[in-house]
Amino acid sequence: MKKKILSVLLAGLAMTSFNGCVIEENKTDPAQTTTSAQIEYNVNDYVTLGEYKNLEVTLNGDYEYTDEAFEEYLDSCILNSNLFVPDDSQTVVAEDSIVNVDYVGSQDGVAFEGGSAENQNLDIANNCGAGTGGGYISGFTSGLVGYSVGDEVAYEVTFPDSYPNNEDLAGQTVVFTFNINYIAKQVETRDDLTDEIVSENFGYDTVDALVEALQTSYKSTLESNLQSDKETAVLNTLINGCTVSEVPEDLLQARVDVELNIDERQCQNQFSTSFKDYLESMGYNYDDILEQIKSSAEEDTKTRLILQAIAEAEGIEVDEEGYNDFVNDYCSQYNYTDLETLYSDCTVTGYDGERYFKFYYLTEKALDYCVENAVVNIEPAEEATEAVEE
Repeated sequence: MKKKILSVLLAGLAMTSFNGCVIEENKTDPAQTTTSAQIEYNVNDYVTLGEYKNLEVTLNGDYEYTDEAFEEYLDSCILNSNLFVPDDSQTVVAEDSIVNVDYVGSQDGVAFEGGSAENQNLDIANNCGAGTGGGYISGFTSGLVGYSVGDEVAYEVTFPDSYPNNEDLAGQTVVFTFNINYIAKQVETRDDLTDEIVSENFGYDTVDALVEALQTSYKSTLESNLQSDKETAVLNTLINGCTVSEVPEDLLQARVDVELNIDERQCQNQFSTSFKDYLESMGYNYDDILEQIKSSAEEDTKTRLILQAIAEAEGIEVDEEGYNDFVNDYCSQYNYTDLETLYSDCTVTGYDGERYFKFYYLTEKALDYCVENAVVNIEPAEEATEAVEE
């Protein structure tokens, strides 16, 4: 089963701003959590269901495949690849050229660290890496203008007085020596492709093979977009049509604790630091982020309670085969080698990891049920735009 609305599950440092309640930060060491006193509640004490069968929703979008739209998609993919190839018709560097070079930076005849690179595409006009936007120090590329392919060119460049990347070079004048390999042009459309270019850069033997692969990907994207938009529209209708009087406080605290445990473990594993220290090193206010996590968890839990109530009303249960696919997908996605470790990382006082995942799986099945029984109307994006303009 695909991931749909797991807004906080294994979110891992993805901060989204919300407004909401205040809950105490989890003070429990994740390694010391216990499941001896499991949180219990009757979902029907908190949720009043509205209509959830045969919901009628309208989507505004283009979900049908057309050759014209695919050609636009194809050219966009090619352009966004930022691929540059030799332009044999050009031999002299102009002010607007893209030039492929090798270069070495030296000071007093000695190459300095970080000052050398090979096979670099330079955008002369913008003094940056071609297609990357990454800028160079003033004057880095301009000295190449007028020279030819095959030339070796050396000239002085002065680093700015404030140069945080290397304080030893700040304000210093150095020499960069360039070897001009070729003048390049960007591959922008299908017409610019050759079998050789495709084979060397895209991993397919021919242009036709690449186009076929992208066509399959495009059709899959259309289908995915349609399904995702259906789910979003149905879910929004459910949220607007059902009432959640409140979220059980202990359930909400457990949801927050799981998120904090996951964030803490990720920071320890990836950066060898605490979640709080990581955030502060990145310029975030820890207390502000904590409030965002808490509020996000509250909104997500309200939605989950609605779906849980629908599951109970319809007798929807967790099936072993589907659940195994669901949870194993998360193990793979987040590099867990076994379920025991995943469950352990998502276990907090009063709520164990297996229950946590089964709750998510059950509520996704409930959403599937509502989507499958919905009446979906599709209004093309162009018609929707015209209606707004009128």
